[in-house]
Amino acid sequence: MSNINRRTFMQTNGLLTAGLLASHVSPLFAAPAGTGKTVRLGIIGVGGRGRLLLATLLGVENIEVKALCDIDKNALAAASAIVTTAGRQKPDEYSDGDHAYQKLLERDDLDAVIIATPWKWHTPMAVAAMNAGIAVAVEVPAALSIEECWELVNTSEKTGIACMMLENWSFRQDNLAVLNMIRQGLLGKIVHCHCAHSHDCIDHWFFDPATGNDLWPAEYLLKYNRDQYPTHSVGPVYSWMDIGCGDYLDTITSTATDSFGINDMFVRRFGPDHPGAKRQYAQGDIVTSVIKTKKGKTIVVNYDMQLPRPYDNRWMVQGTRGIYSESRNAVYLADVSAGYHEWEPFAPYQKEYDHQWWQQKYTGGHGGTDFLELKLFVESIRNGTPPPLDVYDSVLMSCLVPLSGQSIAAGGTPVKFPDFTRGKWQTRKPTFALDDRKFTVPGAKTMIVSENGMQIETLLLGVTGHKTSGLPGVNLCLVGNPQPYSWPAIDGQPSHCLYAAKEWGIELTVPKNSTGIISVYAYDFDGVRKQTVTFGSRQPDELEKFGKGIWLDYPFTAKDSENGLLRLTIQNKVNGSSGVLSKLKIAIPGSSK
Repeated sequence: MSNINRRTFMQTNGLLTAGLLASHVSPLFAAPAGTGKTVRLGIIGVGGRGRLLLATLLGVENIEVKALCDIDKNALAAASAIVTTAGRQKPDEYSDGDHAYQKLLERDDLDAVIIATPWKWHTPMAVAAMNAGIAVAVEVPAALSIEECWELVNTSEKTGIACMMLENWSFRQDNLAVLNMIRQGLLGKIVHCHCAHSHDCIDHWFFDPATGNDLWPAEYLLKYNRDQYPTHSVGPVYSWMDIGCGDYLDTITSTATDSFGINDMFVRRFGPDHPGAKRQYAQGDIVTSVIKTKKGKTIVVNYDMQLPRPYDNRWMVQGTRGIYSESRNAVYLADVSAGYHEWEPFAPYQKEYDHQWWQQKYTGGHGGTDFLELKLFVESIRNGTPPPLDVYDSVLMSCLVPLSGQSIAAGGTPVKFPDFTRGKWQTRKPTFALDDRKFTVPGAKTMIVSENGMQIETLLLGVTGHKTSGLPGVNLCLVGNPQPYSWPAIDGQPSHCLYAAKEWGIELTVPKNSTGIISVYAYDFDGVRKQTVTFGSRQPDELEKFGKGIWLDYPFTAKDSENGLLRLTIQNKVNGSSGVLSKLKIAIPGSSK
């Protein structure tokens, strides 16, 4: 089949993108596993990242790797071995110089190519593939200049061929749960986001860790001062803020520190006489960009890849009704978390709002995230639907590279974003990762049942704020500043608690002269605790080795509640440990509302 015929075939079968994507719909594994046509793939660039993607792709149903391309013949041989070791037919190999990929693109048996080469080749290769009628999944960033961004958009619109950037952090399990929470209104109207790529890569990604010699990315530090790698930062944020479909980026203002960290790394690792210790680098250590959107929202983006530090993305999204912090792994929601006036754990929210894409476990790079994005891309090719991230998404993430550099060079002057959608952002609807299932806010509705003439309310301590409005005349106050904590659930036990190293308590306001039962559930999730629980002035209950969990029941009389106040006191008995409670149950006479 000729390239022209193949392009016509793909267009008429619905693989339309860019300017034709007004009805952009994200595929939700539309084809059942093991069914549908085989998707035939080529891989351009099989270095470390390319081989990881290749190995991950082999786990996707009904794909065939037809061809591999790399100028490094050793890398090419290693990639072919990955395929044949998996019991697949050996792919054809292309390695004759920098433009060997063009020969690969002349084949008539490829549905799509994966591009995982050095950055400068991303746009030329993606454009060549689209012009050959072949869909593209290209590693980040998809483009390095505004001209390259327009070239990707114009080519995709002209050919009707899909171009998706492989921004895996858009597909992370936690980020998609946050997206579901936002779309369900938990955070209200989104106002502001912060994000960063904080990853010390200088001594292994830019320079050889053994010799300090330049690796291919080093040239960008020597020539440019800009946010070199923004897509991991802003990928999830754009979907949280509906960028490109209802709102759009307006201006960017960027500033950079001077360059100190690269020279210091060479001095520390290789000594002051190493050539790398003496060179001047254009790239500042920290770049901070502030983006203003058309609808008056803001995004702060940090580039931080050159100073010693642990890895951190620092995602934070703030709305009129709440805030999520990835660094704290926590949320605060107005009228839900207000019982603490403190952060509460994110884990119960991630469990409840877990995206339908993550209802199964995946293997592969980055905790299965690479597998998910590749599977979705392959399914879009198989089903003739647009990819989950389209060419507009790809260039909007990538254009921060050149625009941040322009603003820095102009002394922090705001720079306007080009409208790559040509106005379509005003009418396009959000389509990425749609999940229309019903969700329940964890702990927002306490469990109230009526049993033997008693109203019984159960609160999950450490999950959400505690205002016991469900029972008449009952309210709760935490004493001693206990903190929420959560962990992966084990054997059906609670995965949450309130804890404090020092004495803490729960004060309950109840109707005066009432009777009932207060119960608490203590679960020792790591088996080191000794603590007491005391109700009022009664004898303390001594708890030790309560790893299987234990309920403590405290009936109260009219005399106990004559002033309308009951109190539980929790006291830790082990240095370096804490006192914990996971559940609180209140039972008072009456009928269910």
